[in-house]
Parts: sequence; structure tokens; C-alpha cells
Amino acid sequence: MARRSREDKPGSWHHVTNRGVAKRPLFEDGTDARNFHALLIKQTRTKRIELHCFSLMTTHFHLLARSPRGELSEAMRLIQNEYSRTFNRRHKRDGTLIRGRFFSKPIHSIAHRFNTVRYIDANPVRAGIVRHSWEYGLGSRAAYDKDSGPSWLSRSWIESEVMRASGRSSYSRLDYDLAFGGGDAPAVQELVARRLASTATIDPLDNLIGSTPERVQRWMRRKAKLADGCEIGLPVCSRTALELSIKSMAAQMGSWTVLDGRNLRSGIELARAGMLRDLCGWSLRAIAQREGGSMGRARRLIDQHRRLLLSDRPYGAVVANVAQSAMNLSTPTGGVRGK
Repeated sequence: MARRSREDKPGSWHHVTNRGVAKRPLFEDGTDARNFHALLIKQTRTKRIELHCFSLMTTHFHLLARSPRGELSEAMRLIQNEYSRTFNRRHKRDGTLIRGRFFSKPIHSIAHRFNTVRYIDANPVRAGIVRHSWEYGLGSRAAYDKDSGPSWLSRSWIESEVMRASGRSSYSRLDYDLAFGGGDAPAVQELVARRLASTATIDPLDNLIGSTPERVQRWMRRKAKLADGCEIGLPVCSRTALELSIKSMAAQMGSWTVLDGRNLRSGIELARAGMLRDLCGWSLRAIAQREGGSMGRARRLIDQHRRLLLSDRPYGAVVANVAQSAMNLSTPTGGVRGK
């Protein structure tokens, strides 16, 4: 089977990652990490990539990179090949070191870009290596903990968003978390991970974050009309955030039943199944397992949810408020432009 062509347009942004083969260490010590880091810097100086955020972990790495000329693939090919040769010579080994072709997820929304920075910054914290991301010397967060940094790190976008969030006219390291804090939250981590696994490309998140419940409801109604005749879109919230938002709604409303034709249904059951599908991008099989039933039953719940979105405005209003809450938990809005 032919490889799927990689999206790499001039000016595009990407979440780039890869790991050692068979989960072996990619960086066995500080010298290995510095060697890889030097190769990254070399490619920034050729202008093949701009490096905005990164974290080098023991078994893998994460980069937020911009591809100015559409040469990301060439840059990563050179980095990985030269690093593998250097590593093998240094450790007197041969054979494959890196799992293979690097993985890149194109980033089409500002909100996704914000979350990617948060996700990358939080990697060493979630791994238990450090308590605070700025303490990790093999990540860009330590560089942003200084008011100015090296020329090879493209700081302009992150600095401008920090200044916008703080209202200051100059960058201060003390303001960084106003724009990019909260990355260790499970909802943020889960959403970025699911987006990495998704093959969808159309990203509505910028239009939804910070918008009104009415606008969210209109988007959900349009999505209901499309139903399953199109590819599941990029997730816009995490399952963790959705469950928290549903729990909060249930605490306020108590028992919630809706009339579907002549039958009374559990509003929570319908809303959960439908939003797991349309907002979280879950498969029918995963929803069936979550709801403790068959895939046929899961599909019926989703169909009923979509039908009510189109015919029952009070139901749609409740669901839109839950969706808005879940999206805000999944993408902290401190630094993200509202629409």
C-alpha cells in the first residue's frame, strides 16, 4: 500500500513526534539529547523549519514546528538519519534506532496550537521528572522562563500571545501561564492525544471556543444534519471534560427526561452518546462499551440525540451549554482569541 501523502504546505504548523523502536530509549543520557538538539538547531538555521516549542523525553520527542517552505519532511529526514548514525557510533551498536517515519499532525486552528504548546510543556511534569515545566532543561519551557532567548528558537508567536494575554507591551516570563498554563489537566492532554490519532482535517475549534451557546447549538444542528454521511471530525473536547460537564448539568437539573415521539427518554443518556460521537470523535464500538450495550443501541441513541437537536430547541439549548463547558475545560481560554 502506498504511503499516505504528508501535508506540508509552506507556512503550515505541525505537531511533530517520534519515539525509539520497540519503546527503547531514544536518548540514553544528556549527551544524546544535546546531539539531537544540535541537529534541530542546524535545521532551523537552514530555514527548513521554525521551532516554537519542544520537549525531548527519554523515549520520544515532541515539537511544535512551522514549515516556512514546505520542507518539514526533508528536515526531519536529515535530523533522524544523522542522529541515528551518531547514536549508533557513540554507543557501539547497529540497527534501527527510531521507530520509523516521523509523525506529524497539521495544526489548522489557533486553539489547537495553544493546546499543543500546553501538551508539550506538560510532558516532563506528567512523566514525574520535574514538578514544574520550567525546571526541565530539555524543553522549550525553560527557555521561555527567560525574558529573551536563543535565535534558533522562534519565540515571536508565543511571546506575542503572552503579551496579549497579560496586556503588557513587552514579554515577561512571569506572564507565560496566563496564555499557556493548564497543560497538565487531563482534559487538555486527552484532547491533544485524540487529535493526534484523528485523520480528520477540518477544524471548527477557533469558531467555537469563546462563542455563545446559541452559536454552538447552530454548529451542532448543522452537524446533526450531516449525520454519519461524512467522516467524523476532529474532536473539539475530551471525554473527561464532557463527563464533568454532564455531571455538573445533572446536579443542577436533577432528573432530565425528554419526549421523543411518544416515548420519554433519559436526556443525559441521549446527550452523552451523541456528544461522545459528534464532539469527542468516539467510535460506535467505544460508545457501546461506555453505555453497556450493543453498537446498534449506540447508533439508536445517537440518532435520537440528533433528531432532538433538530426538533427540540430546549433540548438543544441544554446540550449546547454542556458542549460549551466541555470545550472550555478542554481548551483553557485564557490566551485563546474568542470568536
